[in-house]
Amino acid sequence: MGSSGGGGGGAGEVSYPQYMQDYFSDMTIGLGAGGGDVMTMSIVTAMNTAQTGDSPFTAATAYDPDTEVAAMLTSVDDFAALIAATLVDAAVDDVVDEYSDDLGDRLTSEVLPRFRSGMRDINAVVSSAFVLGQAIIEASQTRQVAGFSSGIHLKVIDLRLDYQKALTHYTIEANRIKIVAKKEEAEVNLEIDEADASWDLEVFQHGANMLAGIGGGVANPQKKKKNQMASAIGGAMTGAAAGAMVGASYGAGGGPYGAVIGAVLGAAAGLLL
Repeated sequence: MGSSGGGGGGAGEVSYPQYMQDYFSDMTIGLGAGGGDVMTMSIVTAMNTAQTGDSPFTAATAYDPDTEVAAMLTSVDDFAALIAATLVDAAVDDVVDEYSDDLGDRLTSEVLPRFRSGMRDINAVVSSAFVLGQAIIEASQTRQVAGFSSGIHLKVIDLRLDYQKALTHYTIEANRIKIVAKKEEAEVNLEIDEADASWDLEVFQHGANMLAGIGGGVANPQKKKKNQMASAIGGAMTGAAAGAMVGASYGAGGGPYGAVIGAVLGAAAGLLL
């Protein structure tokens, strides 16, 4: 084999120190040719074991986000249903009717009796002033109801536009998250399939590295691993605001209709004050 110190021989041969030859022999055939501590398994046995069994990727699959995606889309649908069920003209008309009835009751029980009493005090009950005065009072009530009706309808229109804008945003965001989540699931499954398909070839690479190791010709191909921190689904987490807003309407603060109805009633209350 030439000089034990390594280097080339006279005929161009390459030799290695005996300890390296012994170690290489132990690794490849596992016979303990070098004495002392020896390996209990050769590289060949390890490769056969790895290739005989299933690859660790055989049963692996990417996480399926369908359940979470479905819940998210349902939440957006619920939000749309709340808007459709609450911000309707019929509900607004009911509020206007209640306001009109309240003013009518006050007119009948309080305003007109005081007016008539005053007119009696000046002996003007049968005069034209009495008729004109009562007409003016009733017309004032009509104007109040009309003003209240137009104001609350305008408020509801503004609210409807605001909620429709929010619904559009959350619908787009939810669909974006769905697309990203399903895209990442497909990509991870493809990576798993690729890893499973190349498993046996990678096992051979370990054997090739063993053979080339004594001469320093080891290959160490590194697979590109996906940066999970840069996952697109992470950026899509801004859509969590949709679930937070819709979920708030289901909290203990007023039930599923609390958020939308509260906005309408709040507008009405502001006009009544």
